[in-house]
Formats: sequence, C-alpha cells, structure tokens
Amino acid sequence: MPPSTIAVIHELRCFVVERARTTRRFIKLTEPPYSISDLEILELDKEGSEHIPELMKLFKTGQSIGLMSESGMPAIADPGSEVVAIAHKLNYNVKPLVGPSSIFLALAASGLNGQNFCFCGYLPIKDGELKSKLREIENRILNKNQTIIFIETPYRNKRIFEALLKFLSGNIKLCVAADLTGKVEKIKTHSIADWKSKKIELEKVPTIFLVG
Repeated sequence: MPPSTIAVIHELRCFVVERARTTRRFIKLTEPPYSISDLEILELDKEGSEHIPELMKLFKTGQSIGLMSESGMPAIADPGSEVVAIAHKLNYNVKPLVGPSSIFLALAASGLNGQNFCFCGYLPIKDGELKSKLREIENRILNKNQTIIFIETPYRNKRIFEALLKFLSGNIKLCVAADLTGKVEKIKTHSIADWKSKKIELEKVPTIFLVG
C-alpha cells in the first residue's frame, strides 16, 4: 500500500469491510494513531442485504467512511459496488485510492491487448460447459482482439490450465500470473502450443489467467 493510502486509513474511524477481524489486524499493522477498539466497523452481508439499514445510518452521520476488501481492490471483482452506489445516491464524494489489483497488475504484465479486455470471473466447472465457454472465448479473441481475464479457485488451477491447453488453438496466447506481489510471484506468457512443452506449479497458488 502506498503511504498516501495508509495516511487516509489513519484519518478514518469508520470502515465498511468484508471481514472485521482481518480488517482490524491489517490496520494494526499500519501503526495507526488511534486504538483499534475505537473503530466503527460494519461487515457486508454477502448472502443478502441485511447490512443496508445500518449502512444508511452510517452515511447519514456525515462522517467519512472507508471501504475495504479482503484482497485486491473494492468493487473490482470484489464486493463494494453497492456501497459506492449508495454513496452516490446520498451525494457523498467518492474517492478511489491507489492499491494493488491483481487483475490490472496481471494485464499490465501480460503483453496482451490492454485496450480491449474483459474480466469473466470464474469459468464453468462442468467439462461440457467449460469446453463451450472456451470456444466462445476463442471466437472473441480472434474476432475482436479482446483479452479475456479470469480466475479459478486455487485447488482447481491445474484442471483449468490443462483444459486451456486441450481446448484452445495453439496460436492463442496464455498468460499465467501467479502469487502477484507475493513471495513466489511468477508471470509468464506463451502460446498454447509452447505451453504444452513447459511445466508450471499452480497448486494452491492464487492465479490470474489471461488469454488473447
């Protein structure tokens, strides 16, 4: 996190977050000028919208509110867009802060088209649906020169990697961006044909896949 973002965290006393426990732990690491127990923290309800009434009360106090996700950037393939929408509705100023986003870090490091790209989240699990989706993705790459970005649960990384090699044409480029900003960070881009002669260990490592 850049110092300017940490400085804003130290100005705030109210946060809307995914998990209160890890939020407190992270903020404590930044050595804030206040006691962690003094913070007001509201957890987002992932299963529904039970948090909305309490969220509205927070906004109506007029205080500045920080939005924090577990990893990455809030509202970018992460929860939070609902909070931002309410802020706009109540005429709050919304200020995005600089921080790491695995999607954009991977795209910037991939060498693939950064002018036309799409984040697809997770691909289908069932083999038939996955094959069909990859055919659709390949058509978008060939017809629109679009970079397609997606993720997978770490324990399924090997399976999705093998499916990419099996169902995509040899000239399609694949970037594997693993453990971004972590200790074993690895970012490699090769054609599908070239990947078939290479080995890569992806088990249990958070990974972004990009094809283009």
